[in-house]
Amino acid sequence: MHGRLYNQLELEIAIIPQTPLLIKSGQKASIDPALPDMQFVRTRRRLPDGYVDEVVYIPGSSLRGVVRAHAERLLRTLDEKHACPVEAKKLCLRQKGLKEDKEPADRLYCESCYACKLFGNTGIASRVQMSDLYPAIEPLSESRFGVAIDRITGAVAVGPFDLEVVTDARFEGRIILRNFTVGQLGLLGATLLDIADGLVALGHAKSRGLGRVQIEFTHAQFRFSKPANGEILGVGELTENGLQNAYKLPTNDKIAVDSFHAIQRDALYYQVNSTDTAQIRHWLEEVAPRWVEEVSRAG
Repeated sequence: MHGRLYNQLELEIAIIPQTPLLIKSGQKASIDPALPDMQFVRTRRRLPDGYVDEVVYIPGSSLRGVVRAHAERLLRTLDEKHACPVEAKKLCLRQKGLKEDKEPADRLYCESCYACKLFGNTGIASRVQMSDLYPAIEPLSESRFGVAIDRITGAVAVGPFDLEVVTDARFEGRIILRNFTVGQLGLLGATLLDIADGLVALGHAKSRGLGRVQIEFTHAQFRFSKPANGEILGVGELTENGLQNAYKLPTNDKIAVDSFHAIQRDALYYQVNSTDTAQIRHWLEEVAPRWVEEVSRAG
């Protein structure tokens, strides 16, 4: 199915910490005593003035991990079978004895759980891509100190140690969703809205209040291979019958949404664009409930 592009959402977002944020570096603590024990992850970037420097950033893999984990949590709330168990030996394709290199793509897709159909597994590609998010303004950071307490004695078990947290920043990046059903768009939207509303935190020390963020949806561009006519069209509405049947894609895979009429033709595709944060959020809110309907109908 990924050999053709039927539809696409390109969503530009900004993540703004509402409480201190720490995305830990995978490196071991530095021998430099001036650096904190737990450092924010960094990368080297060329700044607008041409100078190359290290900057803190949010890896796309970190955001993707949080998004997938919460999406799977929502799916398991409906029914355990819609997301793979945590244990590697019980992943959906392995449970059914399927070998990824010997089965056709349509069967691997149909036999995968709903979470894997969206986020991918070892047999099928993901429909979601998440870029790294880089600071648009100079981040403000500070060191915080902590200790681990022995629950039996009440004494210090580990520490003291210090954490580098970002207290004020604006991280900008992009999410791309390709060849999606309306339900898959709804599940991604529901997950992003929960993060934006502070129900899901990012990074380290979430139980201590770190990692609450605000998400701004700064630009959305939908592309469809057919005219949308005021509707978000899923891949089930855009593919030919043979492919729809092979992949068991939903029928009537579309939803009418408000203010979805500014169609622009660009080469092969019909586009709908918006830079209105409130409007983009409204579109996601409109489509969010559809994942429950789609999952329930598929069984």
